[in-house]
Amino acid sequence: MPALVHERLDAVLAQAARDAASPLTFCRRWLGWQPHEGQRRWLTAPWRNVQVLVTGRRWGKSEVAAVQALWFAVTRPGSRQGIVSVTLDQARLSFDVAIQLCEREPLLRALVRDLRMTPFPTLRLKTGSELTVRTAAREGIYLRGHKFHRVIADEADYLSERLIDEVIRMTLADVGGQLVLISTPRARRGLVYRELQRGLAGDPTVYAQQGATWENPNVDHAYIQALRERMTQAAWMREVEGQYVDDDAAVFRWADIQAAYEGVVYELPSPPRPGRRYVQGVDLAKHEDWTVHVVLDATERPYQLVAFERYQRTPWPAVAAKIREVHQRYQCHQTLIDATGVGDVVLDEVRDIARGLVFTSRTKLDLITNLQLVIERHELRFPFIRELVDELQAYAWDDAKLTTDCVMALALACWAAGPRSSVELGPSLWS
Repeated sequence: MPALVHERLDAVLAQAARDAASPLTFCRRWLGWQPHEGQRRWLTAPWRNVQVLVTGRRWGKSEVAAVQALWFAVTRPGSRQGIVSVTLDQARLSFDVAIQLCEREPLLRALVRDLRMTPFPTLRLKTGSELTVRTAAREGIYLRGHKFHRVIADEADYLSERLIDEVIRMTLADVGGQLVLISTPRARRGLVYRELQRGLAGDPTVYAQQGATWENPNVDHAYIQALRERMTQAAWMREVEGQYVDDDAAVFRWADIQAAYEGVVYELPSPPRPGRRYVQGVDLAKHEDWTVHVVLDATERPYQLVAFERYQRTPWPAVAAKIREVHQRYQCHQTLIDATGVGDVVLDEVRDIARGLVFTSRTKLDLITNLQLVIERHELRFPFIRELVDELQAYAWDDAKLTTDCVMALALACWAAGPRSSVELGPSLWS
């Protein structure tokens, strides 16, 4: 039996050697996978020390990153690759695709030596190659001391430049390895943007590629087009067209948003602590929107976001019960909810513990201006929550067609936290 296993491994390795020169051959023979045109260009791009892929959402970045990582692991025996992102969950997206392919495809399955999911997911092949996942949390402490031949920074625009330059690049220094920056566009003039421009300008050390969501034939194009009315032009260009846009007119500056979550390592929900002052803000769902709860520890500044819940299609009595449960769990000093329209129905159920605010042009201006000041002054800290971060960046003063549930819940919580030195709300505006 061992001889048969050895012969099988030799055959697989011989096949790998034959397919090493062509990622597309690897896709066809090993995976039975057909990349779309943009993915084909990426897979067949010339080797560069830095590769940059900036695209719209649902383009297939995580999928093609997984395929490329497997090809590299199979055809470069003894290589070590890392997938890094702002959270472990984000970093695992490509890794999980790679594992699914290994489980599905016989040739790959024959090469798997070991799969470990804790503390950090790691795949080891019989070729001696390794693919591991790391989070960039705690200023990259889980990366320091490691040596990689290749690092994939997934959603790299969410990472700080300092972490990429001082931590991630140093993991490649021993072997002159490859840095792969993959992202939906966020910060114009940030590191990913600059590397992209270098590659597009012909720098021989950088390969750069952009792509729109439309390049993926597997997404519902009519559905994507219908989202346009719910997005600002800037958000549409970033999220769908995969283009960087000027954010000079943004309500919340990207650098300030990043400062709010960078270096935050605690998990949600954070348990209540005696002697702390907690407040809750709740934005209620309208139609297909989301109900969002935000709880802040407002004992001192910067405020700490300690609980975040987001759900939809829930009956109003259940929403009222959740508001009450969260309020009692944290013994909130104040709970402030959106009492606009049907929100008044929910307020009637929790009026003994909560106050309501009817959204008007004046109240929203006051709420958002207050939140703007809190974020600009770096008086708020929260763990990375992608829905919240993306809504903050996409928010515009004309928000009638935007998704704003997370922003408004946070604004309500910050208002409840008070006191406010620069903005005040007239008593007549409270319900």
